[in-house]
Amino acid sequence: MKRYLTIISGILLLCTANAFALGGGGFRNEAALDAEANGMAGCFVAQADSPAAVHYNPAGMVQMEGNYVRVGNTTQAPRNSHTSTAGNESYMQMQTFHIPSIYVVNDIGFEDWKFGLSVTSPYGLGTDWADDSFSRYQATETSLEFYQINPAIAYKVNDVLSVGVGADYMKSYISKHKRINDTGGVGDFHLKGDDDAWGYNVGLLYRPSEQHSFGVSYRSEIEMTYKGHASLSNLSQGIYSAVFPDVYVTGLESDLTVPQSVALGYAYRPDDKWTIEVDIDWTDWTSIQEDYVKWTDETNATRLSILNGGNPAPKDWHASLAYGIGAQYKANEKWTLRGGYLFIETPIPSANFETALPDTDRHGITLGAGYKLREDFTIDVAYFGVLMVERDVTNDVASASSNLDGEYKGYVNVFSVGLTYKY
Repeated sequence: MKRYLTIISGILLLCTANAFALGGGGFRNEAALDAEANGMAGCFVAQADSPAAVHYNPAGMVQMEGNYVRVGNTTQAPRNSHTSTAGNESYMQMQTFHIPSIYVVNDIGFEDWKFGLSVTSPYGLGTDWADDSFSRYQATETSLEFYQINPAIAYKVNDVLSVGVGADYMKSYISKHKRINDTGGVGDFHLKGDDDAWGYNVGLLYRPSEQHSFGVSYRSEIEMTYKGHASLSNLSQGIYSAVFPDVYVTGLESDLTVPQSVALGYAYRPDDKWTIEVDIDWTDWTSIQEDYVKWTDETNATRLSILNGGNPAPKDWHASLAYGIGAQYKANEKWTLRGGYLFIETPIPSANFETALPDTDRHGITLGAGYKLREDFTIDVAYFGVLMVERDVTNDVASASSNLDGEYKGYVNVFSVGLTYKY
Protein backbone atom coordinates (compact mmCIF):
# COMPACT_ATOMS: atom_id res chain seq x y z
CA MET A 1 0.00 0.00 0.00
CA LYS A 2 2.84 2.37 0.82
CA ARG A 3 3.96 2.13 -2.81
CA TYR A 4 0.61 3.50 -4.01
CA LEU A 5 0.64 6.29 -1.42
CA THR A 6 4.07 7.33 -2.64
CA ILE A 7 2.76 7.42 -6.23
CA ILE A 8 -0.09 9.74 -5.19
CA SER A 9 2.43 12.00 -3.40
CA GLY A 10 4.46 12.06 -6.60
CA ILE A 11 1.44 13.27 -8.56
CA LEU A 12 1.15 16.20 -6.17
CA LEU A 13 4.84 16.97 -6.56
CA LEU A 14 4.38 17.36 -10.29
CA CYS A 15 1.83 20.14 -9.89
CA THR A 16 2.84 22.12 -6.80
CA ALA A 17 5.70 23.79 -4.99
CA ASN A 18 6.07 24.23 -1.27
CA ALA A 19 3.60 26.54 0.47
CA PHE A 20 4.00 29.65 2.54
CA ALA A 21 3.04 28.87 6.14
CA LEU A 22 -0.28 30.54 6.87
CA GLY A 23 -2.72 28.59 9.05
CA GLY A 24 -2.40 27.93 12.78
CA GLY A 25 0.91 29.75 13.16
CA GLY A 26 4.33 28.18 12.67
CA PHE A 27 4.45 26.28 9.38
CA ARG A 28 0.81 25.20 9.43
CA ASN A 29 -1.00 25.97 6.20
CA GLU A 30 -4.75 25.40 6.62
CA ALA A 31 -5.57 28.10 4.05
CA ALA A 32 -4.31 25.78 1.30
CA LEU A 33 -7.03 23.17 1.78
CA ASP A 34 -10.38 24.13 0.25
CA ALA A 35 -12.08 27.08 -1.49
CA GLU A 36 -15.46 26.59 0.19
CA ALA A 37 -13.98 26.52 3.70
CA ASN A 38 -11.59 29.38 2.88
CA GLY A 39 -14.57 31.57 2.03
CA MET A 40 -15.64 31.20 5.68
CA ALA A 41 -12.13 31.73 7.12
CA GLY A 42 -11.67 27.97 7.53
CA CYS A 43 -14.57 27.74 10.00
CA PHE A 44 -15.97 24.40 8.88
CA VAL A 45 -15.62 21.87 11.71
CA ALA A 46 -19.27 22.06 12.80
CA GLN A 47 -20.70 22.24 9.25
CA ALA A 48 -18.52 19.64 7.54
CA ASP A 49 -21.19 19.05 4.90
CA SER A 50 -19.05 18.97 1.76
CA PRO A 51 -16.21 16.73 0.48
CA ALA A 52 -13.69 18.83 2.47
CA ALA A 53 -15.16 17.20 5.60
CA VAL A 54 -12.63 14.40 5.01
CA HIS A 55 -9.98 16.77 6.39
CA TYR A 56 -11.90 19.23 8.58
CA ASN A 57 -14.10 16.71 10.40
CA PRO A 58 -14.59 13.21 8.91
CA ALA A 59 -17.74 12.65 11.00
CA GLY A 60 -19.52 15.17 8.78
CA MET A 61 -19.29 12.98 5.67
CA VAL A 62 -22.51 11.15 6.65
CA GLN A 63 -24.50 14.36 6.01
CA MET A 64 -23.91 14.14 2.27
CA GLU A 65 -26.33 12.31 0.01
CA GLY A 66 -24.62 10.68 -2.93
CA ASN A 67 -20.97 10.45 -3.88
CA TYR A 68 -18.57 13.31 -4.59
CA VAL A 69 -15.24 14.24 -6.14
CA ARG A 70 -13.72 17.69 -5.53
CA VAL A 71 -10.50 19.03 -7.02
CA GLY A 72 -9.08 22.41 -6.11
CA ASN A 73 -6.12 24.71 -6.22
CA THR A 74 -4.92 27.47 -3.91
CA THR A 75 -2.51 30.20 -5.02
CA GLN A 76 -0.57 32.05 -2.33
CA ALA A 77 1.47 35.22 -2.89
CA PRO A 78 3.32 36.32 0.29
CA ARG A 79 5.14 39.65 0.61
CA ASN A 80 7.49 40.22 3.56
CA SER A 81 9.91 42.95 4.54
CA HIS A 82 12.47 43.74 7.25
CA THR A 83 13.57 47.13 8.53
CA SER A 84 16.80 47.11 10.52
CA THR A 85 17.38 49.16 13.66
CA ALA A 86 19.42 51.50 11.42
CA GLY A 87 16.42 52.02 9.13
CA ASN A 88 17.61 49.87 6.20
CA GLU A 89 14.71 48.04 4.50
CA SER A 90 14.96 44.61 2.83
CA TYR A 91 12.28 42.68 0.97
CA MET A 92 11.88 38.94 0.70
CA GLN A 93 12.06 37.68 -2.87
CA MET A 94 8.59 37.56 -4.46
CA GLN A 95 7.23 34.03 -4.66
CA THR A 96 3.94 32.48 -5.75
CA PHE A 97 2.89 29.00 -4.63
CA HIS A 98 0.25 26.73 -6.19
CA ILE A 99 -1.15 24.02 -3.91
CA PRO A 100 -3.66 21.46 -5.27
CA SER A 101 -6.13 19.39 -3.25
CA ILE A 102 -8.31 16.36 -3.95
CA TYR A 103 -11.32 15.05 -2.00
CA VAL A 104 -13.40 11.92 -2.64
CA VAL A 105 -16.48 10.81 -0.64
CA ASN A 106 -18.37 7.56 -1.35
CA ASP A 107 -20.81 5.32 0.56
CA ILE A 108 -19.70 2.17 -1.34
CA GLY A 109 -23.23 0.87 -0.95
CA PHE A 110 -23.32 0.86 2.88
CA GLU A 111 -26.15 2.62 4.70
CA ASP A 112 -25.08 4.97 7.53
CA TRP A 113 -21.42 4.76 6.44
CA LYS A 114 -19.25 7.04 4.34
CA PHE A 115 -15.72 6.56 3.08
CA GLY A 116 -13.43 9.41 2.12
CA LEU A 117 -9.98 10.22 0.80
CA SER A 118 -8.16 13.54 0.72
CA VAL A 119 -4.81 14.53 -0.76
CA THR A 120 -3.71 17.90 0.63
CA SER A 121 -0.77 19.98 1.87
CA PRO A 122 -1.77 21.16 5.38
CA TYR A 123 1.76 22.25 6.34
CA GLY A 124 4.45 24.04 4.40
CA LEU A 125 7.07 26.74 4.35
CA GLY A 126 8.80 28.68 1.61
CA THR A 127 11.00 31.75 2.17
CA ASP A 128 13.66 33.37 -0.01
CA TRP A 129 15.93 36.22 1.06
CA ALA A 130 18.59 37.49 -1.32
CA ASP A 131 22.08 35.99 -1.12
CA ASP A 132 23.50 39.39 -0.20
CA SER A 133 20.76 40.40 2.26
CA PHE A 134 20.99 40.90 6.03
CA SER A 135 19.74 37.30 6.39
CA ARG A 136 22.40 35.67 4.23
CA TYR A 137 24.34 34.01 7.06
CA GLN A 138 21.17 32.72 8.74
CA ALA A 139 18.82 31.73 5.90
CA THR A 140 18.40 32.54 2.22
CA GLU A 141 16.23 29.89 0.53
CA THR A 142 14.23 27.65 2.87
CA SER A 143 11.67 25.08 1.76
CA LEU A 144 9.63 22.68 3.91
CA GLU A 145 7.09 20.66 1.91
CA PHE A 146 4.38 18.32 3.20
CA TYR A 147 1.98 16.12 1.23
CA GLN A 148 -0.74 14.37 3.20
CA ILE A 149 -2.93 11.45 2.10
CA ASN A 150 -5.89 10.93 4.43
CA PRO A 151 -8.23 7.93 4.02
CA ALA A 152 -11.19 8.24 6.40
CA ILE A 153 -14.42 6.51 7.42
CA ALA A 154 -17.54 7.89 9.12
CA TYR A 155 -20.50 6.25 10.82
CA LYS A 156 -23.93 7.70 11.60
CA VAL A 157 -24.64 6.56 15.17
CA ASN A 158 -28.15 8.06 15.18
CA ASP A 159 -30.01 11.09 13.84
CA VAL A 160 -28.00 13.56 15.93
CA LEU A 161 -24.55 11.99 16.33
CA SER A 162 -21.87 10.79 13.93
CA VAL A 163 -18.22 9.82 14.38
CA GLY A 164 -15.29 9.60 12.00
CA VAL A 165 -11.71 8.39 12.00
CA GLY A 166 -8.88 8.70 9.51
CA ALA A 167 -5.23 7.84 8.91
CA ASP A 168 -2.68 10.50 7.93
CA TYR A 169 0.18 9.42 5.68
CA MET A 170 2.61 12.32 5.39
CA LYS A 171 5.55 12.74 3.03
CA SER A 172 7.90 15.66 3.65
CA TYR A 173 10.92 17.29 2.04
CA ILE A 174 13.25 19.89 3.52
CA SER A 175 15.76 22.13 1.79
CA LYS A 176 17.86 24.97 3.22
CA HIS A 177 20.52 27.32 1.91
CA LYS A 178 22.61 30.02 3.54
CA ARG A 179 25.96 31.71 2.96
CA ILE A 180 29.09 30.96 5.01
CA ASN A 181 31.11 33.86 6.37
CA ASP A 182 34.57 32.48 5.66
CA THR A 183 37.61 34.68 6.31
CA GLY A 184 38.71 35.93 2.91
CA GLY A 185 35.59 34.76 1.08
CA VAL A 186 31.96 33.67 1.17
CA GLY A 187 30.94 30.03 0.86
CA ASP A 188 27.64 28.19 0.57
CA PHE A 189 25.81 25.73 2.80
CA HIS A 190 23.05 23.48 1.41
CA LEU A 191 20.92 20.93 3.26
CA LYS A 192 18.37 18.47 1.85
CA GLY A 193 16.40 15.65 3.44
CA ASP A 194 13.09 13.79 3.36
CA ASP A 195 10.97 11.33 5.33
CA ASP A 196 7.48 9.87 5.54
CA ALA A 197 5.42 8.80 8.55
CA TRP A 198 1.90 8.02 9.78
CA GLY A 199 -0.55 9.71 12.15
CA TYR A 200 -4.28 9.62 12.72
CA ASN A 201 -7.31 11.88 13.14
CA VAL A 202 -10.76 11.55 14.70
CA GLY A 203 -13.89 13.67 14.49
CA LEU A 204 -17.30 13.98 16.10
CA LEU A 205 -20.39 15.84 14.91
CA TYR A 206 -23.40 16.47 17.16
CA ARG A 207 -26.47 18.05 15.56
CA PRO A 208 -29.36 18.17 18.07
CA SER A 209 -31.56 20.22 15.74
CA GLU A 210 -31.67 21.76 12.28
CA GLN A 211 -30.46 25.06 13.77
CA HIS A 212 -27.49 23.92 15.84
CA SER A 213 -24.47 21.69 15.28
CA PHE A 214 -21.25 21.13 17.21
CA GLY A 215 -18.05 19.62 15.86
CA VAL A 216 -14.69 18.55 17.21
CA SER A 217 -11.68 17.29 15.29
CA TYR A 218 -8.35 15.98 16.59
CA ARG A 219 -5.14 15.26 14.68
CA SER A 220 -2.25 13.38 16.24
CA GLU A 221 1.44 14.21 16.27
CA ILE A 222 3.52 12.82 13.42
CA GLU A 223 7.18 12.18 14.12
CA MET A 224 9.49 12.72 11.16
CA THR A 225 13.18 11.80 10.93
CA TYR A 226 14.68 13.49 7.91
CA LYS A 227 17.59 11.74 6.24
CA GLY A 228 19.66 13.37 3.55
CA HIS A 229 22.88 15.26 3.07
CA ALA A 230 24.51 18.63 3.63
CA SER A 231 27.14 20.23 1.45
CA LEU A 232 29.65 23.05 1.84
CA SER A 233 31.04 24.60 -1.33
CA ASN A 234 33.09 27.52 -2.65
CA LEU A 235 35.53 27.16 0.25
CA SER A 236 38.61 28.07 -1.77
CA GLN A 237 39.58 30.87 0.62
CA GLY A 238 39.60 31.46 4.35
CA ILE A 239 39.84 29.25 7.42
CA TYR A 240 37.25 26.71 6.25
CA SER A 241 39.41 25.69 3.28
CA ALA A 242 42.07 24.43 5.68
CA VAL A 243 39.58 21.95 7.21
CA PHE A 244 37.14 21.12 4.39
CA PRO A 245 37.70 20.37 0.70
CA ASP A 246 36.33 22.92 -1.77
CA VAL A 247 33.19 20.76 -2.12
CA TYR A 248 32.30 18.83 1.01
CA VAL A 249 29.30 16.48 1.50
CA THR A 250 28.14 14.57 4.57
CA GLY A 251 25.01 12.60 5.49
CA LEU A 252 22.58 13.89 8.10
CA GLU A 253 19.58 13.03 10.25
CA SER A 254 17.23 15.50 11.92
CA ASP A 255 13.98 15.00 13.84
CA LEU A 256 10.83 17.10 13.57
CA THR A 257 7.47 16.45 15.24
CA VAL A 258 4.44 17.76 13.37
CA PRO A 259 2.21 19.00 16.21
CA GLN A 260 -1.07 17.60 17.44
CA SER A 261 -4.09 19.88 17.09
CA VAL A 262 -7.70 20.19 18.23
CA ALA A 263 -10.44 22.19 16.50
CA LEU A 264 -13.83 23.00 18.07
CA GLY A 265 -16.75 24.52 16.17
CA TYR A 266 -20.32 25.65 16.64
CA ALA A 267 -22.63 26.35 13.68
CA TYR A 268 -25.95 28.18 13.89
CA ARG A 269 -28.59 28.16 11.13
CA PRO A 270 -31.29 30.74 11.93
CA ASP A 271 -33.14 29.86 8.71
CA ASP A 272 -32.63 27.91 5.52
CA LYS A 273 -30.47 30.65 3.98
CA TRP A 274 -27.93 31.56 6.66
CA THR A 275 -25.20 29.51 8.36
CA ILE A 276 -22.88 31.14 10.90
CA GLU A 277 -19.98 29.24 12.47
CA VAL A 278 -17.47 30.07 15.19
CA ASP A 279 -14.30 27.95 15.52
CA ILE A 280 -11.30 27.81 17.82
CA ASP A 281 -8.20 25.83 16.91
CA TRP A 282 -5.39 24.79 19.29
CA THR A 283 -2.04 23.67 17.86
CA ASP A 284 0.53 22.15 20.22
CA TRP A 285 3.72 23.70 18.90
CA THR A 286 5.55 22.70 22.10
CA SER A 287 6.66 19.74 19.96
CA ILE A 288 9.22 22.16 18.45
CA GLN A 289 11.81 22.70 21.19
CA GLU A 290 15.10 22.54 19.31
CA ASP A 291 16.60 21.98 15.88
CA TYR A 292 19.30 19.31 16.08
CA VAL A 293 21.22 17.85 13.14
CA LYS A 294 23.27 14.66 13.42
CA TRP A 295 26.12 14.40 10.89
CA THR A 296 26.03 10.68 10.12
CA ASP A 297 29.15 10.38 7.93
CA GLU A 298 31.56 12.63 9.79
CA THR A 299 33.99 11.46 12.52
CA ASN A 300 36.69 14.14 12.33
CA ALA A 301 36.58 16.09 15.60
CA THR A 302 37.68 19.38 14.03
CA ARG A 303 35.09 19.25 11.29
CA LEU A 304 32.38 18.24 13.77
CA SER A 305 33.22 21.16 16.03
CA ILE A 306 32.67 23.55 13.10
CA LEU A 307 29.54 21.79 11.84
CA ASN A 308 28.06 21.81 15.34
CA GLY A 309 28.48 25.53 15.85
CA GLY A 310 25.01 26.56 17.05
CA ASN A 311 23.80 22.95 16.90
CA PRO A 312 21.36 22.22 18.45
CA ALA A 313 19.53 25.51 17.91
CA PRO A 314 16.93 26.33 20.60
CA LYS A 315 13.34 26.87 19.43
CA ASP A 316 11.13 26.77 22.56
CA TRP A 317 7.89 27.21 20.60
CA HIS A 318 4.67 27.37 22.58
CA ALA A 319 1.12 26.23 21.82
CA SER A 320 -0.96 28.70 19.81
CA LEU A 321 -4.63 29.44 19.19
CA ALA A 322 -6.55 30.53 16.13
CA TYR A 323 -10.03 32.07 16.42
CA GLY A 324 -12.43 32.47 13.55
CA ILE A 325 -15.97 33.30 12.52
CA GLY A 326 -17.46 32.55 9.13
CA ALA A 327 -20.85 32.85 7.49
CA GLN A 328 -22.56 31.81 4.29
CA TYR A 329 -25.78 32.99 2.69
CA LYS A 330 -27.73 31.03 0.08
CA ALA A 331 -28.90 33.85 -2.14
CA ASN A 332 -30.86 31.55 -4.45
CA GLU A 333 -30.76 28.07 -5.96
CA LYS A 334 -27.58 28.92 -7.86
CA TRP A 335 -25.52 31.29 -5.69
CA THR A 336 -24.02 30.98 -2.18
CA LEU A 337 -22.06 33.91 -0.72
CA ARG A 338 -19.45 33.61 2.04
CA GLY A 339 -17.26 35.71 4.33
CA GLY A 340 -15.23 35.44 7.52
CA TYR A 341 -12.51 36.66 9.86
CA LEU A 342 -9.60 34.76 11.43
CA PHE A 343 -6.98 35.67 14.04
CA ILE A 344 -3.86 33.48 14.38
CA GLU A 345 -1.32 33.58 17.20
CA THR A 346 2.35 32.97 16.45
CA PRO A 347 4.02 30.20 18.50
CA ILE A 348 7.55 31.56 18.00
CA PRO A 349 9.17 33.54 20.86
CA SER A 350 11.10 36.68 19.94
CA ALA A 351 14.31 35.29 21.41
CA ASN A 352 14.33 32.47 18.84
CA PHE A 353 12.82 34.28 15.86
CA GLU A 354 14.47 33.31 12.56
CA THR A 355 14.25 34.71 9.05
CA ALA A 356 13.62 31.21 7.65
CA LEU A 357 10.12 31.60 9.15
CA PRO A 358 9.31 35.28 9.84
CA ASP A 359 6.12 34.41 11.71
CA THR A 360 3.92 36.99 13.45
CA ASP A 361 0.36 37.22 14.74
CA ARG A 362 -2.02 37.52 11.80
CA HIS A 363 -5.45 38.86 10.88
CA GLY A 364 -7.33 37.26 7.99
CA ILE A 365 -10.37 38.54 6.09
CA THR A 366 -12.10 36.23 3.61
CA LEU A 367 -14.69 36.45 0.85
CA GLY A 368 -16.06 33.61 -1.23
CA ALA A 369 -18.85 32.34 -3.42
CA GLY A 370 -20.27 29.10 -4.72
CA TYR A 371 -22.16 28.69 -8.00
CA LYS A 372 -24.15 25.60 -8.97
CA LEU A 373 -23.64 25.17 -12.71
CA ARG A 374 -25.79 22.01 -12.75
CA GLU A 375 -27.38 19.78 -10.15
CA ASP A 376 -24.26 17.65 -10.22
CA PHE A 377 -21.55 20.29 -10.70
CA THR A 378 -20.51 23.25 -8.50
CA ILE A 379 -17.67 25.75 -8.56
CA ASP A 380 -16.38 27.54 -5.43
CA VAL A 381 -13.97 30.48 -5.27
CA ALA A 382 -12.47 32.40 -2.35
CA TYR A 383 -10.10 35.23 -1.51
CA PHE A 384 -8.17 35.11 1.78
CA GLY A 385 -6.32 38.32 2.65
CA VAL A 386 -3.87 38.02 5.53
CA LEU A 387 -2.23 40.97 7.28
CA MET A 388 0.83 40.12 9.37
CA VAL A 389 1.04 42.17 12.56
CA GLU A 390 4.24 44.25 12.66
CA ARG A 391 6.76 42.54 14.92
CA ASP A 392 9.80 44.15 16.56
CA VAL A 393 12.51 41.54 17.13
CA THR A 394 15.53 41.54 19.40
CA ASN A 395 16.84 38.02 19.73
CA ASP A 396 19.74 35.67 20.42
CA VAL A 397 19.90 33.98 17.02
CA ALA A 398 22.00 36.68 15.37
CA SER A 399 25.78 36.39 15.23
CA ALA A 400 28.52 38.99 14.98
CA SER A 401 28.24 38.87 11.18
CA SER A 402 24.44 38.68 10.97
CA ASN A 403 22.05 40.93 12.86
CA LEU A 404 18.39 39.88 12.60
CA ASP A 405 17.00 42.59 14.89
CA GLY A 406 14.45 45.02 13.53
CA GLU A 407 10.85 45.24 12.40
CA TYR A 408 9.16 42.52 10.33
CA LYS A 409 5.87 42.96 8.49
CA GLY A 410 4.04 41.59 5.50
CA TYR A 411 0.84 40.33 3.96
CA VAL A 412 -0.37 37.34 1.95
CA ASN A 413 -2.90 37.18 -0.87
CA VAL A 414 -4.58 33.78 -1.19
CA PHE A 415 -6.89 32.76 -4.05
CA SER A 416 -8.69 29.40 -4.06
CA VAL A 417 -10.90 27.57 -6.54
CA GLY A 418 -12.67 24.22 -6.24
CA LEU A 419 -14.72 22.09 -8.64
CA THR A 420 -17.17 19.56 -7.20
CA TYR A 421 -18.87 16.73 -9.11
CA LYS A 422 -21.70 14.73 -7.55
CA TYR A 423 -22.42 11.27 -8.94
